[in-house]
Amino acid sequence: MRLLFQYIGLAMLLLALGACSKAAPRPPSPVAVAASKTPAEQVDWAAMQAFWNRAMALPGIDTGPVDASKRMVVYFDPHCPVCAKQWQVLRPYLQQVRIHWVPVAYMDASSARVAAAMLDATDPVAALTTNEQNFDSKANKGGYQPSAAPSAARVAQVERNTRLARQAGDLMGTPTLGFELLRGQRYYRMTGLLESDAARIAVADLGTTADPWVKRRSGVAPVPAPAA
Repeated sequence: MRLLFQYIGLAMLLLALGACSKAAPRPPSPVAVAASKTPAEQVDWAAMQAFWNRAMALPGIDTGPVDASKRMVVYFDPHCPVCAKQWQVLRPYLQQVRIHWVPVAYMDASSARVAAAMLDATDPVAALTTNEQNFDSKANKGGYQPSAAPSAARVAQVERNTRLARQAGDLMGTPTLGFELLRGQRYYRMTGLLESDAARIAVADLGTTADPWVKRRSGVAPVPAPAA
């Protein structure tokens, strides 16, 4: 997944690749689609928008300008090492992309408590930053150490995030990312690490394209068709 909108068609096949997962179910086998269909026609855009709407409705931590024209959503576990890497990749874009970070808990017994404490913090963005920047890669533990126990209500929110996302099929591993391709109209989802080159292309195209494969048809870039 080097280039998101050059390799975005492979994302649905690579749901668990480069992602933290604890007994995550395998994605279904791809179904052949008519060769006459364009890549964009092979995507269930209604399902993608439903994913986006569900994720944005869940409690989380928001970074970036409120009025940003570029928007993303990220499901993360505070003890997920790939999520920490994803944070580092997205750091250069935090001031230009509005990102809704949705905490979930399944990596570790303490995940719910730490995630809830981040939501409960006086400055949740600072708590998120501390957790990801000071991640202990040897112990696979986030760097945020709560000074007090989180409220039961916050723990319940994190547990609900996890339960609803799993029940809806939105969460098969972390990080799971959502992209607003065209404001209010078209969205896309992938699970796994969005690497640096892909992030650069993704951020450039966020909010501006209904068809991320159009460059292929114009001869600009080779973009494989998405898996059904």
